[in-house]
Amino acid sequence: MKRSVLLLISHSCNLSCKYCYEHFKDARKMSYREATEILCKEFSTSPEDITCIDLLGGEPLSNFDIIPDLCEWIWDKIPTMQVFIRTNGTLLTQAMKSWFKSHNKLVGLGISVDGTPENNLFNRGVEHLDLAFFKENWPDVPAKFTVFPDSVDRLYESILFLHEKGFNVIGGIAQGVEWPEKACIELSHQLEKLTEYYSKESSLIPPKPLLSIDFNQAYNPYNVTNPEKPCWNRDLVHTYDCDFELIPCHMFSSLVQGKEGRKAIIKDYEAITCDLCDDECVTCPIRWCCVNCMALNYHLYKDFKKNANRRLSCKAHKIAAYWSAVLLTQRAMNGTLDLNDCEVRDGLSNAIKYIKEYDEVKGCD
Repeated sequence: MKRSVLLLISHSCNLSCKYCYEHFKDARKMSYREATEILCKEFSTSPEDITCIDLLGGEPLSNFDIIPDLCEWIWDKIPTMQVFIRTNGTLLTQAMKSWFKSHNKLVGLGISVDGTPENNLFNRGVEHLDLAFFKENWPDVPAKFTVFPDSVDRLYESILFLHEKGFNVIGGIAQGVEWPEKACIELSHQLEKLTEYYSKESSLIPPKPLLSIDFNQAYNPYNVTNPEKPCWNRDLVHTYDCDFELIPCHMFSSLVQGKEGRKAIIKDYEAITCDLCDDECVTCPIRWCCVNCMALNYHLYKDFKKNANRRLSCKAHKIAAYWSAVLLTQRAMNGTLDLNDCEVRDGLSNAIKYIKEYDEVKGCD
């Protein structure tokens, strides 16, 4: 089965983003020896099924010292293996830039940035980044942003700023962050403007998961008698922390859970054999775009089933889904969708249904 391998090579980060759920950062870093031993084990079993190796943090470039030698070791074993790193871009030196530029065919470097310098400064504590370096060397790698309630009034201008810099964008609502009513109202205003923008700029890809215009999976009911496997049982990603152990995903690391929390979640997750859907979310039509991260639920509530999104950002997710549905219908009316495709028609039908239901509920508020 195809899989990627993710190495948490650093628990350190030089920023303190306001929405960060990695509350237990420390100085630990994975050594070159540990990384190669982990990959030796991975390469010993169906190496042809490994699609990519991701290097993650914290801030992965805080452990840049191991990256060139580790990549050379990887390419000695599998010459075409792709390595991907998502970075905040603040630690790049000229020497680092030179190395990444000379290896940009096998190393993908993606920037995490929340749009305009003003918004990035507010959310992440850093104002100016060398965005041109990323655009020049990895033109197809999208910039990744996070929508934070205290700065949501800058969302429209921030996404347009990134497009004007030549980037496609991905990103969504901050996980584990509470969305008050005032922020939800502003989110709707910002997404209305973005919907109009993307309706006119039909060649641009709207940012997922914020504007997920694939409505084919909407209204898929939760199957109580035969629920899906939990995400960690799908064997799509093999994640290794600085603790030198295979974990279900990075949300299970001590970086997120803390040392005691990590022990508890590792002990308890093995008893979970299926996706646990919060009782209040069973019939929700947009479960597919409101990701139920059971590890985040556990981190916040010590309960895999208690959906954090339901309690913190349910209204925000419903607003995002509404404007996603509106965008899909507008693109259909503009003639930019292939309505001969039955999947497109099904998604459009679901979108129209969701708009009607949302407007009915809103009219009763």
